[in-house]
Amino acid sequence: MKQSVIAILAMSAITFAACNSNNQPAEKKDTMSHDKMAMDSVSIAPPEKVDTPVIKASFVNVSADVSAHISEVMSHYFHIKHALTKDDAAEAKNGATMLLKVISQFDNSLLSVGQKEEYSKHISAIKEQADAIVKSTDVDAERTHFAELSAYTYELVKAFGAGKKIYYDHCPMAFNRKGANWLNENAAIQNPYMGTKMETCGKIEQVIE
Repeated sequence: MKQSVIAILAMSAITFAACNSNNQPAEKKDTMSHDKMAMDSVSIAPPEKVDTPVIKASFVNVSADVSAHISEVMSHYFHIKHALTKDDAAEAKNGATMLLKVISQFDNSLLSVGQKEEYSKHISAIKEQADAIVKSTDVDAERTHFAELSAYTYELVKAFGAGKKIYYDHCPMAFNRKGANWLNENAAIQNPYMGTKMETCGKIEQVIE
C-alpha cells in the first residue's frame, strides 16, 4: 500500500514537471514575439548619427553682406524644397521665382577675387535650374531640375557656408531608385523627391558647418 502511494506521488510529480516543461517554451516564445513587435515599432536609428561626416566651408572670411545673401539664397532653396515635399508645384515655382530675384539683386563686387570666381561658377547653374523650375509644367519635371539645383547649391554652401548647420541628405528611392540628394535645414528627413508618399525616406550623408 505504501509503495502504491509512493508510485502515485512520483507519477504526479513527473506529470507536473512535464506540464511546466511544455508551457515554458510557449511563454518564452510569446515574450520574444512581443519584444520583436516592440523593436519593429521603434526607429532603427536617429537621422543624425555620431559618425556622420562634418565638413567646414572653404571660405572662412566671408563678409556679413555676402553671408546674408547666401542665407537668402538658401531660404528660397528651402522654400522650393518644402513645396516639393508637399507635392505643391505652384509653390515650388514661387520659391524659384524668389530665388532668381534674390540672385539678380546681389552686388558681386562684395566678393573677393577668389570668392567671385567660385560664386559665379555655381550661381549661374543655380539660376539656370531655378528658371527651369519656373518654366516646368508639372511637379515631376520640377523635381528633376531640383536635383540639379541641389547639386550646385551644395557646392555653393560648401564654399561659403550658410550661417548655420546644413544637412546633405540622400534618397535611394528617387527617380526609380537611381537616387538623389538635397539640402535640409534640420536633421529630420523631409524628402522633396518622394513627397507625401514617402516624406521621411532618406538619410543624412554629410553635415556642412
